[in-house]
Amino acid sequence: MTRPLHRFTGLVLGLVLSLTALSGAALSVYPAIEHLSAGALTMTAGQLVATVAAAQPGLQEIAVSPAGTVTAYTAGGSAVVDPATGALRAAAPSAGLAWLTNLHRQLFLGDRGRIAVAGFALAMLALSVSGLALLARRSGGWRGVFARQKGGGWARFHAETARAVVLALTLSSVTGLWMTAATFDLLPTAESPAFPATTTGLTGAAL
Repeated sequence: MTRPLHRFTGLVLGLVLSLTALSGAALSVYPAIEHLSAGALTMTAGQLVATVAAAQPGLQEIAVSPAGTVTAYTAGGSAVVDPATGALRAAAPSAGLAWLTNLHRQLFLGDRGRIAVAGFALAMLALSVSGLALLARRSGGWRGVFARQKGGGWARFHAETARAVVLALTLSSVTGLWMTAATFDLLPTAESPAFPATTTGLTGAAL
């Protein structure tokens, strides 16, 4: 049962899984590019807020991405902040990034595509688990999985390659399923803290 499951899953979904993997690999480059172009944040938080608030009337929020890009939001839109000077420039979303994101997350099919991609992630998980079981059978037990593989040709190459990447494939499929569940609000969320019953009455504090 394990071998037919592994073979069928690999043959039918190999192309789609390869497409998803390649688009995900391309997406992984963008945070590094963003980090290089963002620059270093030399201001204190108070200086940054004061500078942006003076230049951006109606400031509602300032967000700093993990890569270091500082973005200011108002009711009328958003602007990217130069972290060195506090100067603003129009946010210019990358068309290539948007295209790759839509391809990777939803195959340009909206919510139906998200569900399909989740199905592919589940299939990759089944492919990884069944492949690991087959590798253990081929190696004479679970201890033999980490030993030098016997045989030659493509069978040995496939076994050794699978052993090297199975953990990454499993982690990728599990996190993909987790992200899909979060998108559709299927995961428990922490409740917001209750508003305090008493307040200090002090408002308008300086930044």
